[in-house]
Amino acid sequence: MLESLTILNLGIISAASIELDSGLTVLTGETGAGKSMILQSIGLLMGDRASAELVLDSADRARVDCEVKFDGTTGSLVLSLVEKSGGECEEIDNSGELSLLISREITQSGRGKIFLGGRQVPASALRQVSENLIALHGQSDQVLLRDGVKQLELLDRAGGESTARARTAYQNALREYRRLRKEQDNLRANESDQQARIFVLQQGINEISDLNLIEDEDDQAAQKISVMRNVDNLNGYVGAARDFLSGTNDSGREARSAPIIDQLSETAKSLEHGRELDSELSPHLARIVSALAELSDLDAELGNYLSALGADPAELADLEHRVSQLSAIKKKYGSTLAEVIAWRDQAQSELENILSKDSRLDELVGEISVALIEVTREAQTLTEVRTAAAKALEKRIEAELGGLSMPFAQVRIELEVETDPQLWTRTGCDRVVFMLAAHESAKFLPLSRFASGGELSRVMLAIEVALASENPVPTMIFDEVDAGIGGAVAVEVGRRLAALAQHTQVIVVTHLPQVAAFADRHLVVEKKAATNSVETTVALVNGDARVREITRMLSGLPDSEHGGAHAIELLELGAKK
Repeated sequence: MLESLTILNLGIISAASIELDSGLTVLTGETGAGKSMILQSIGLLMGDRASAELVLDSADRARVDCEVKFDGTTGSLVLSLVEKSGGECEEIDNSGELSLLISREITQSGRGKIFLGGRQVPASALRQVSENLIALHGQSDQVLLRDGVKQLELLDRAGGESTARARTAYQNALREYRRLRKEQDNLRANESDQQARIFVLQQGINEISDLNLIEDEDDQAAQKISVMRNVDNLNGYVGAARDFLSGTNDSGREARSAPIIDQLSETAKSLEHGRELDSELSPHLARIVSALAELSDLDAELGNYLSALGADPAELADLEHRVSQLSAIKKKYGSTLAEVIAWRDQAQSELENILSKDSRLDELVGEISVALIEVTREAQTLTEVRTAAAKALEKRIEAELGGLSMPFAQVRIELEVETDPQLWTRTGCDRVVFMLAAHESAKFLPLSRFASGGELSRVMLAIEVALASENPVPTMIFDEVDAGIGGAVAVEVGRRLAALAQHTQVIVVTHLPQVAAFADRHLVVEKKAATNSVETTVALVNGDARVREITRMLSGLPDSEHGGAHAIELLELGAKK
């Protein structure tokens, strides 16, 4: 519940500090005193949009602080949300209760900061936390009560855990059904594009496969072409080399005298004779013998090379045609043959995946059929649970309306079931309509069209009281829930608000003395003119001060003797609860 609220430089409030407690608290005061600004400050703490216009002209920034107390067990979700956002909660004297400071600042530029437990957090975190701590009901809620979505939320709240479980099971089934349908739609939507892609892939794969590519064969072919185009030069160069080595004149030139091999042989013979005289020449002889053997092998290999060297025109033409093919294929699919081959392999894999989607479409038909049966079953279960909850809620609301001077009012909650699964939403296949017969001879008419403002106020209050035991938020705030009513009805509204306050903290802004008389705490908002400024104060009133305020609300004359007697009578009635 709210422990305290501090407001600085917001609207017409330069500074206000409000201490709150459990039970029923009312805020009263003259029109324009600042009650709406107090509610607006709470709205800011609930994530409402901030505006620079809210900042007092004489200040550079406005600030709202609120201390909230909640039980660490039942408030585990709040604690989790706060810690997830980086904020901190403090335990109160090892009691198991936790305290959270919520703060919001707004500058003259309209920018601001939000804090949870002293740590700055985003606005989304503030909304998630505050909606689990505070419910703010105002005239806008009376408009929302005319809305089918709001009515469905109220019905599901009345259904408690059984509705929550059924709704979760339905949502899980719907999520799976929609996932499968989306997959099917995507496959079908891409079918024409996929046919074009299949053509491209198959054409490329066939074109590459027909060439029977070997990695780096383009380089090898280019090298061979170069050789064949230069056979005469190669014969000359290699033949000359053999002349030097062995004197073999395959090139047709005149052989040189004393070829290298012959000279080395003579050198070897000389060293062999020298070794006979000095054994230290043995290593040198061995090197000469080794060089002679190596050069002899080289000469033989060059001879074989010359023997194999040729330039068959037909073979050269074939090689040049092959290189042309390889160059063309590289322009299409990769800068190297390795990249071309890799493209083909990847294309084959992609083609297999695309072709397998046809079979996936066939599989999806069966899976979607099963998923539709499942979501239909869960939707029907949810409808059945809601129907049972609607019957029970009708009786509870009627009982409360009877105490709000609508003794013959009847409520009917009708469920309209949407049969087309494509139109189902996360909330189910049901549309809810709250029907009201306001008096004994009245027809049942939808709240959305025919209920008056006063009737909506009472219906909303009746619903809140009826649902008070169904996991209420720790704090409920009502802004002029008593609009459009008065007299005996106002007394009963006060009584019902007091009853609601037995389950949760209730804060009410009211103009009705009959409602104010039932409060456990009475706060008066006053606006006082000062030099070049207007100051708003919030004061707790008791005893004679409270009688005087009730008297003012009754007659507009705070010192009226007759009004005072009536005020005392109302307060005595309120004390009986």
